Amino acid sequence: MKILAPLAVALSAAAAAQAGQLPPPIAQAANGKIQCYQPNITTKSCQSLAGYRAEANGTIDNTAVVMIAPKPLITMETVTPVEVKNGQVCGKTHAQDIAAAKLTVDGKPVEGPQADAMRQRIGAAFAPMFDHEICTAYVADGDGFIARATDNGAPMSESPKVIWVSPSDGYKVGP
Repeated sequence: MKILAPLAVALSAAAAAQAGQLPPPIAQAANGKIQCYQPNITTKSCQSLAGYRAEANGTIDNTAVVMIAPKPLITMETVTPVEVKNGQVCGKTHAQDIAAAKLTVDGKPVEGPQADAMRQRIGAAFAPMFDHEICTAYVADGDGFIARATDNGAPMSESPKVIWVSPSDGYKVGP
Protein backbone atom coordinates (compact mmCIF):
# COMPACT_ATOMS: atom_id res chain seq x y z
CA MET A 1 0.00 0.00 0.00
CA LYS A 2 2.90 2.36 0.71
CA ILE A 3 3.95 2.15 -2.94
CA LEU A 4 0.45 2.39 -4.40
CA ALA A 5 -0.75 5.31 -2.27
CA PRO A 6 1.70 7.89 -3.74
CA LEU A 7 0.88 6.67 -7.25
CA ALA A 8 -2.87 6.97 -6.57
CA VAL A 9 -2.43 10.47 -5.13
CA ALA A 10 -0.28 11.53 -8.09
CA LEU A 11 -2.81 10.19 -10.58
CA SER A 12 -5.77 11.80 -8.82
CA ALA A 13 -3.84 15.09 -8.62
CA ALA A 14 -3.06 14.92 -12.33
CA ALA A 15 -6.66 14.11 -13.19
CA ALA A 16 -7.96 16.97 -11.05
CA ALA A 17 -5.47 19.39 -12.57
CA GLN A 18 -6.48 18.31 -16.09
CA ALA A 19 -10.10 18.89 -15.21
CA GLY A 20 -9.29 22.44 -14.09
CA GLN A 21 -9.76 21.46 -10.47
CA LEU A 22 -7.15 21.20 -7.76
CA PRO A 23 -6.64 18.38 -5.25
CA PRO A 24 -6.49 18.71 -1.48
CA PRO A 25 -4.79 20.45 0.24
CA ILE A 26 -5.05 23.24 -2.36
CA ALA A 27 -8.59 22.57 -3.63
CA GLN A 28 -9.83 25.93 -2.32
CA ALA A 29 -7.64 27.66 -4.91
CA ALA A 30 -9.96 26.35 -7.63
CA ASN A 31 -12.58 28.67 -6.10
CA GLY A 32 -10.24 31.66 -6.39
CA LYS A 33 -8.90 31.59 -2.83
CA ILE A 34 -5.24 32.27 -2.03
CA GLN A 35 -3.06 31.33 0.92
CA CYS A 36 -1.96 34.08 3.30
CA TYR A 37 1.19 33.11 5.19
CA GLN A 38 1.70 34.67 8.63
CA PRO A 39 -1.52 36.69 8.50
CA ASN A 40 -2.12 39.87 10.45
CA ILE A 41 -5.91 39.96 10.64
CA THR A 42 -5.95 43.59 11.91
CA THR A 43 -3.92 45.05 9.03
CA LYS A 44 -5.03 42.40 6.48
CA SER A 45 -1.40 41.76 5.63
CA CYS A 46 0.63 38.62 4.98
CA GLN A 47 4.31 37.78 4.79
CA SER A 48 3.45 36.09 1.49
CA LEU A 49 0.47 35.18 -0.66
CA ALA A 50 0.31 31.95 -2.67
CA GLY A 51 -2.13 31.02 -5.40
CA TYR A 52 -2.46 27.84 -7.44
CA ARG A 53 -3.72 27.33 -10.98
CA ALA A 54 -4.37 24.09 -12.82
CA GLU A 55 -2.98 24.26 -16.34
CA ALA A 56 -4.54 22.52 -19.38
CA ASN A 57 -1.52 20.20 -19.65
CA GLY A 58 -2.16 18.81 -16.14
CA THR A 59 0.49 20.80 -14.30
CA ILE A 60 -0.14 23.11 -11.36
CA ASP A 61 1.48 26.54 -11.18
CA ASN A 62 2.09 28.25 -7.83
CA THR A 63 2.26 32.04 -8.04
CA ALA A 64 3.81 33.43 -4.86
CA VAL A 65 4.30 37.04 -3.82
CA VAL A 66 6.83 37.18 -0.99
CA MET A 67 7.90 40.10 1.19
CA ILE A 68 11.67 40.46 0.89
CA ALA A 69 11.92 43.57 3.13
CA PRO A 70 9.31 45.63 5.03
CA LYS A 71 10.77 49.17 4.66
CA PRO A 72 10.87 50.02 1.91
CA LEU A 73 8.40 47.26 1.07
CA ILE A 74 10.17 44.99 -1.40
CA THR A 75 8.22 42.08 -2.89
CA MET A 76 9.12 39.31 -5.28
CA GLU A 77 6.62 37.40 -7.42
CA THR A 78 7.57 33.99 -8.79
CA VAL A 79 5.72 31.27 -10.67
CA THR A 80 6.82 27.72 -9.90
CA PRO A 81 5.37 24.37 -10.99
CA VAL A 82 4.24 22.22 -8.06
CA GLU A 83 2.59 18.87 -7.56
CA VAL A 84 0.67 17.22 -4.76
CA LYS A 85 2.43 14.18 -3.29
CA ASN A 86 1.09 12.27 -0.29
CA GLY A 87 -1.18 15.21 0.58
CA GLN A 88 1.69 17.74 0.48
CA VAL A 89 2.44 20.50 -2.01
CA CYS A 90 5.92 19.91 -3.46
CA GLY A 91 8.07 21.96 -5.81
CA LYS A 92 11.58 23.11 -6.56
CA THR A 93 12.92 26.64 -6.83
CA HIS A 94 15.59 27.15 -9.47
CA ALA A 95 17.97 30.01 -10.17
CA GLN A 96 15.97 30.86 -13.30
CA ASP A 97 12.84 31.38 -11.15
CA ILE A 98 14.59 34.22 -9.33
CA ALA A 99 16.01 35.54 -12.61
CA ALA A 100 12.44 35.78 -13.98
CA ALA A 101 10.88 37.14 -10.77
CA LYS A 102 8.88 40.35 -10.79
CA LEU A 103 10.14 42.79 -8.18
CA THR A 104 8.47 45.82 -6.65
CA VAL A 105 9.57 48.51 -4.21
CA ASP A 106 6.68 50.18 -2.42
CA GLY A 107 4.34 48.82 -5.08
CA LYS A 108 6.30 50.13 -8.06
CA PRO A 109 7.88 47.68 -10.53
CA VAL A 110 11.68 47.50 -10.51
CA GLU A 111 13.39 46.85 -13.84
CA GLY A 112 16.75 47.13 -15.55
CA PRO A 113 20.06 47.23 -13.68
CA GLN A 114 18.39 47.86 -10.31
CA ALA A 115 16.26 44.71 -10.71
CA ASP A 116 19.28 42.71 -11.85
CA ALA A 117 21.25 43.75 -8.76
CA MET A 118 18.31 42.88 -6.50
CA ARG A 119 17.86 39.49 -8.18
CA GLN A 120 21.55 38.72 -7.62
CA ARG A 121 21.26 39.46 -3.89
CA ILE A 122 17.98 37.55 -3.55
CA GLY A 123 19.39 34.67 -5.61
CA ALA A 124 22.40 34.44 -3.30
CA ALA A 125 20.08 34.23 -0.29
CA PHE A 126 17.92 31.52 -1.91
CA ALA A 127 20.83 29.57 -3.46
CA PRO A 128 21.09 27.00 -0.65
CA MET A 129 17.54 25.85 -1.52
CA PHE A 130 17.88 25.81 -5.32
CA ASP A 131 16.93 22.50 -6.90
CA HIS A 132 15.81 21.05 -3.55
CA GLU A 133 12.38 19.52 -3.29
CA ILE A 134 10.42 21.59 -0.77
CA CYS A 135 7.21 19.85 0.36
CA THR A 136 4.62 21.49 2.60
CA ALA A 137 1.99 19.72 4.68
CA TYR A 138 -0.88 21.81 6.05
CA VAL A 139 -1.93 20.84 9.59
CA ALA A 140 -5.28 22.14 10.82
CA ASP A 141 -4.95 24.84 13.49
CA GLY A 142 -8.10 26.66 14.57
CA ASP A 143 -9.36 28.79 11.67
CA GLY A 144 -6.29 28.06 9.56
CA PHE A 145 -3.33 25.78 9.17
CA ILE A 146 0.28 25.41 10.19
CA ALA A 147 2.58 24.93 7.19
CA ARG A 148 5.16 22.26 7.98
CA ALA A 149 7.78 22.13 5.26
CA THR A 150 10.61 19.77 4.47
CA ASP A 151 13.72 20.41 2.37
CA ASN A 152 14.69 17.23 0.53
CA GLY A 153 12.86 15.33 3.29
CA ALA A 154 14.50 17.15 6.23
CA PRO A 155 12.14 19.23 8.42
CA MET A 156 12.57 22.99 8.07
CA SER A 157 12.62 25.10 11.22
CA GLU A 158 9.77 27.51 10.48
CA SER A 159 6.12 26.48 10.66
CA PRO A 160 4.08 29.58 9.77
CA LYS A 161 0.35 30.02 10.22
CA VAL A 162 -1.62 30.01 6.93
CA ILE A 163 -5.20 31.01 6.17
CA TRP A 164 -7.21 30.91 2.96
CA VAL A 165 -8.50 34.31 1.86
CA SER A 166 -10.46 35.63 -1.10
CA PRO A 167 -8.95 38.42 -3.20
CA SER A 168 -12.01 40.50 -2.27
CA ASP A 169 -11.00 40.25 1.43
CA GLY A 170 -8.33 42.88 0.77
CA TYR A 171 -5.27 41.04 2.07
CA LYS A 172 -1.89 42.20 0.76
CA VAL A 173 1.77 41.39 1.25
CA GLY A 174 3.27 43.73 3.80
CA PRO A 175 4.31 44.28 7.38
